[in-house]
Amino acid sequence: MKSIRTARAEAARGSFWNRRNRMKPKSGYSRGRKAPARDCIATDIKSDMDRMDMEEKSISKGNKKKKLLLITPMLHQGGFERVCVRTARLLEPWYDITIAIFDSADIAFDITGLRVADLKLGVQSGKIGKAVNVLRRIRALKKLKRQERIEISYSFGQTANLVNCLSRAGDRILCGIRSYQDFDNPEKIRLFCRKADEIVCCSADMEQMIREEYNCRKAWTLNNPINLNKVKKETGQQLCSDPDQQDILKKLETFREIHPELIVSMGRQDDIKGFWHLVKAVSICRQKASAEGKSKAGQIGLVILGEGDFSEYEQLAAELGIGKDCLFPGVLKEPFSFLATARVYALTSLKEGFPNSLVEAMAAGLPVISTDCRTGPAEILKPTDCGILIAPLEENKNMSAQELQEGDYRLAGQLLRLLEDEQLRQSYIEKGKERALFFSDENYIANCRKHLGN
Repeated sequence: MKSIRTARAEAARGSFWNRRNRMKPKSGYSRGRKAPARDCIATDIKSDMDRMDMEEKSISKGNKKKKLLLITPMLHQGGFERVCVRTARLLEPWYDITIAIFDSADIAFDITGLRVADLKLGVQSGKIGKAVNVLRRIRALKKLKRQERIEISYSFGQTANLVNCLSRAGDRILCGIRSYQDFDNPEKIRLFCRKADEIVCCSADMEQMIREEYNCRKAWTLNNPINLNKVKKETGQQLCSDPDQQDILKKLETFREIHPELIVSMGRQDDIKGFWHLVKAVSICRQKASAEGKSKAGQIGLVILGEGDFSEYEQLAAELGIGKDCLFPGVLKEPFSFLATARVYALTSLKEGFPNSLVEAMAAGLPVISTDCRTGPAEILKPTDCGILIAPLEENKNMSAQELQEGDYRLAGQLLRLLEDEQLRQSYIEKGKERALFFSDENYIANCRKHLGN
């Protein structure tokens, strides 16, 4: 009778040669940083044997890892893509993890050592093309699940959720609700609630909505992980030494010297971030402080770090007379050492999921002001009163320098309050640092293992 190892070796060889004889397979695997995913035939006999040896040793010790598939459309940028990669890193000691993507173009995250399966089914144009593409993705993902004997499939974002919940292959399906904007499509939410085994929400507010508005009792909350060690390390060192970032750093250092009363925010250029409110509020702060004869009025400045074209915001600042007092330098790869030198962090979003930047700012030692938008800010700040929450801002985009809205004045009042009251600042700094610990990697891992098993 053949040993388990001999049988597995023969199976691995057969599987390899069968794959090799297929023409142009639709999926591929890659390991490494920003490298194009290789075809299935690149998984050679040795890697199959090594993996099986590891599984056999694990089985003999009675601690076989569950096979976990993380699914996201791409890894080119974005919040849930970052969480997907971070999840793979954090859970790797306890789970056998594969990341499935629909397209490997423009990978922006370090995937060194991670197992990534590229389905090679990127975006298609036209209604028919998109519909056919969804069917192809479902078929390809189902095939991958069967080949890898996946036990748990966890998808990030609506596009991945749709394919995941329609490609069941004996696996336990988890659909991740990552943003309040996801609720703009209630039909899809109903589908996920019906087809998925569990709904994973990044905020408790969204879990409550799923339970109450969709009568779905299989939702649970998994707040995003915050790499507090990275924040702590960066805040304790000099500004980023990356040679590609030196032009940005010089601009920031010069700007900070002129504007020690610095207000900062982070986020991509997107109307959902409500940045026009922040630009207008800074203008009001300077005007009000100047009218009251305060010497620091001219030292108030604004920096927004993030990707995208901010030219319309630069134009708005110029029309408000604060063109030289607002800076939009782009992406700073290691932002926390710079953040730590600012006076206040402001979040002006109209909608969120779970704003990582708010917790990161608190961990970096900044007092924070945030809109009480859905969802996330109240869940982060209210339990320990560790920051200032203001009522939601007007949602209609208004880029007119002549039209200042009620929300702009409300935001400006709280910004000035923090800039002028040092005792209040220190109170929020201390409480914010303490609260940030709740969202640590360790708590994230514990929550995942509690719900996923292992």
